[in-house]
Amino acid sequence: MKIAKSTRGSKPAKRAALNLFPQRFVFHGNAVAADVFITRIGQDLTRRGGVVHGQSSLPVIGGHSESLIAASDPVFSAVFSYGECRTLADGIVNKQVATTTVSASVRDVHLINRPSPGEANKMDPIEFQAGFLSVTLRSTHPRRGQPRIEFVEPPHFEGLSLNNLPIEIELRKPLMDLSKMADLDNKFRTNQKFYDDCRNAFMYADSFPEFGDDIPILNGYAICSIVRRIRWGDQTIEGHVLSQPGFGSIYFGEMLVNASNRRLTLVRVKMGSDTEAEGSFAESDPNGGWWPPEG
Repeated sequence: MKIAKSTRGSKPAKRAALNLFPQRFVFHGNAVAADVFITRIGQDLTRRGGVVHGQSSLPVIGGHSESLIAASDPVFSAVFSYGECRTLADGIVNKQVATTTVSASVRDVHLINRPSPGEANKMDPIEFQAGFLSVTLRSTHPRRGQPRIEFVEPPHFEGLSLNNLPIEIELRKPLMDLSKMADLDNKFRTNQKFYDDCRNAFMYADSFPEFGDDIPILNGYAICSIVRRIRWGDQTIEGHVLSQPGFGSIYFGEMLVNASNRRLTLVRVKMGSDTEAEGSFAESDPNGGWWPPEG
């Protein structure tokens, strides 16, 4: 009796399986203009907040998505409000190159907190304002090699203030200009001036890397900020974090980076005094990937 040979794992079977999933680019582009949620006001622990406002996201085939929202819900204006929210996501493949463009903007942001009774004698409100926040990123993915992920224009931080004192943002332009992860990592390892300037831009799990080390990767990403320093009133603050007792902390220009992805948030706020709340404004995330991957 003849025993039939199994075709399991054979090359023809593998080729047939691959043919069921032909080469394509899987799009991902996503943009969000504004979101705030409240976890506590005074002793009230009821979670509340509006829906995410201004959001555009691409299906896997690409295309075009736009969103326009007039303003946030006025019911939350004692804690937060913002005006016009716009987002855009666009993706197209042309001659084995996939291009994704994502943009997010928001106007007239107001976040209001006040010291808890035990923090200070006075209960005057402390307000953060942003007149206009905007970011546009574009990723260009060739079939082979790392993508370029670039700023279409410099991000806008306009009309910023906290507690009636103006805020000015200084960007890390040399870091922003490196659009490929390989170039960023190489310059960090080999250029002493760039290393000295950008060493404090990245998050590290333990200690700072030495000159010549790779940029640390945590959970698949290098975590950094495109902001070098903040000027608040007559203060100069190194880094991207502005904290004020009675209000909370504001994080500017945070970015997650790896070989195929960059996710940038212009402003993230964590309020923590009489009111506890979190907010995120002007976030863009282009990218995607080819299937099957190279190699």
